[in-house]
Amino acid sequence: MEWKPQHPAFQALLTALLQQTRPVYVVGGVVRDHLLGRQQKVTDLDIVVERSALAIGQRVADQLGWAYYPLDEARDVARLVFTANPSAPLACDIAGMRGGTIENDLLYRDFTINAMAFAIENKGGGKKGGEKKGEVTLLDPWRGQADLSQRQLRRVSAASMADDPVRMLRAVRFAVQLGFTIEEQTLLQIKRMCSTITLASAERVRDELWKMMAADRPTIGLETLQSLGLLTYMLPELATLDGLAQSYPHHEDGYQHTLRVVRHAVQLRNWLLGRPIPDQDEVTASWQQKFAPLFTELRHHFTMPLATGHLRAEWLVWHALLHDIGKAVTRTAEPQPDNRIRYRFLEHERVGAGMAEQRLNALRFSRQEVQLAATVIANHMRPHLLSAAFTDQSVSKRASYRFYRSTGSRQSEEPAGLDTLLLAIADYSATYRVSPPPNWDAYLTHIDQLLRYGLDANGLAETKAQPLVDGHTLMRRLGLPPGRQVGQLLEQLLEAQAAGEVATTEEALTLASEWLRESKGKS
Repeated sequence: MEWKPQHPAFQALLTALLQQTRPVYVVGGVVRDHLLGRQQKVTDLDIVVERSALAIGQRVADQLGWAYYPLDEARDVARLVFTANPSAPLACDIAGMRGGTIENDLLYRDFTINAMAFAIENKGGGKKGGEKKGEVTLLDPWRGQADLSQRQLRRVSAASMADDPVRMLRAVRFAVQLGFTIEEQTLLQIKRMCSTITLASAERVRDELWKMMAADRPTIGLETLQSLGLLTYMLPELATLDGLAQSYPHHEDGYQHTLRVVRHAVQLRNWLLGRPIPDQDEVTASWQQKFAPLFTELRHHFTMPLATGHLRAEWLVWHALLHDIGKAVTRTAEPQPDNRIRYRFLEHERVGAGMAEQRLNALRFSRQEVQLAATVIANHMRPHLLSAAFTDQSVSKRASYRFYRSTGSRQSEEPAGLDTLLLAIADYSATYRVSPPPNWDAYLTHIDQLLRYGLDANGLAETKAQPLVDGHTLMRRLGLPPGRQVGQLLEQLLEAQAAGEVATTEEALTLASEWLRESKGKS
C-alpha cells in the first residue's frame, strides 16, 4: 500500500524510529482518513512499537531535536513534539504494544474504523546514498474497512466502550464529522451506560463537544446526544428546553428553536472563516449581501484567537447553543381572555448568562471565553429591542454607544457587541415561522448601522481613545472632589460625545456644569 506522511519532519521521524525498532505501526485516525480519501493536513501521529516506547522515544527525540515528554510511564507512552514552527507544532504519541500482538493492541481501541494500522517495515534497497524504501502493509483485524464502506461506526468490543466513557461522546462526534450512522449494538450500549459520562474528566468532555460543534451540522450531534440520554448529563440546561412551549413570535419549543439558531450561527461562522455555507437560502443570501462591505473588518474581529486559540467565529455556535438556557427557570404562564396561555421569560437573558458561566466553568473553558459568552448571552435581546424602538428610523448614536458600553468585554480590548449582533441575526432569523421573518430588511439595516458604529474608527473607538475631558480637568475646572460623581459625569460626557452633542473640551465642561446645576436644583 502506498502511504507516507506529507510533512518531512514526520518522514524523518519514521526513518529514525525504523532505525531503533521494526516494524513500526501507525494507528488511528491517519489510517482511517487515508482510506476514506480525506486529504487532511496531518499534525499528529499515533504510533505503536513492540516494546520500550519511552526509551525509543527519548533516543529519537534526542537525535532529531524534538521535545520529549513521558506521557504515561505506567503504560509506556511517550509524546514527541516538533516545535520548529511554533504556530503549527507537530506531535507524535509513541506507545508500547498492549496484549503482546498488534491485533490485541487494536482490540483495546474504540471503534473498528480506528482499529486499523499501517505496519511499516524498512526493507532496504533503494539507490546508493538515497533513503531506504519503507514497505507499508494495512492491518485490519476487526473489519474496519467493511464498516468504512458501509459508513457505520461500530465499537470494537463492549469492553472497549465500557473502558472509557468518553468513547460514547466520541461515537457521536465521529458520526457527525464523517456523516456515519452508529451501529445498533453500539447505540444500545451507549443508552445503557450514558450516566457514566459523569465519570469522565471535564476537559475531555469539553474537547469532544468542541470538535462536534465545529462540524458543519452540529445539530445532528445534539439531537443524537439527546436521544441517547447523554445531553442530560453533559448539558442539562439545554436538555430542559426540550418540550418547553413558547408563545408568538416563536413557533417551536425552546429546544427546537435553539437548534435552529445553532444552524444559522454555523452559517455565519462558516462565512466568516471562508468555509462552505451549509443549507443556504434566501435569508442567508440577504445578510451576506448586506454585510459584504464589512466582511474584511468582521473577519478580522472574528478570526482573533481567544486565550486557548479558539476563534471568536467558532464561539458564535456556542453562544447560539446557550443563549436561551435561562428560559426553563424563568418561564411564567399567563392565561389570556381567549383561553390561550401566554408564556413569558422575563430576564431569561440575565439568568441564562449566569447559568452559561457556571456550565462553561464546569467544562474548564478559559476565563476569557466564559466572560465573552456570559456578556453575549446577557445582551442578546438588546439588538431586537433596539430595532423595535427605532422603527422607520436609524438607530441613534447615543443608543449605539449605550449598546457597546453594555456589551464591553472586560477580558478583551475588542467589544463583545459585534459577537452579540451576529448572535442576534441567528436568533431573529430562527424565531418566526415565515422566512424571511417580518421586517427582515429593516432589521438587517439596524444591525448594519450598529456594526458600522462599532467598527468605525471615528466612532466608538475614537470616543474611547480620545475623550474630550478627563477626571483631573473636570475636578479642577468645576471644583469637584474625587468620588463617584466625577465618574458618573465622565460617563455621561462620553455618551454625549458619542452622540455628537459636544465636540470640544469647553462644550463638554459647559454641559457638565449645566448638569450639576440641574441636579442641585432638584435636590
